[in-house]
Amino acid sequence: MTGLIGILLFICVSLIVWGIAEAKYKNIHFEHSEEEHKEEALLAEERKEHGDKEMSIRDVIKNISCKGYKAV
Repeated sequence: MTGLIGILLFICVSLIVWGIAEAKYKNIHFEHSEEEHKEEALLAEERKEHGDKEMSIRDVIKNISCKGYKAV
């Protein structure tokens, strides 16, 4: 009998906590910062520059800013 009460208590507490979490989630309003908008514009510009194609590993190596000891 105590096991059944424990399970019911666990389910009740879980539902209450879940309800509180859902209420908090609905009250959160997320907005992107200005830096994120600038970065998104930069990424869109890079996509246009490369023609929206997937680059091969050789293209990636040509475009990365760090090239091992040569970067130093």
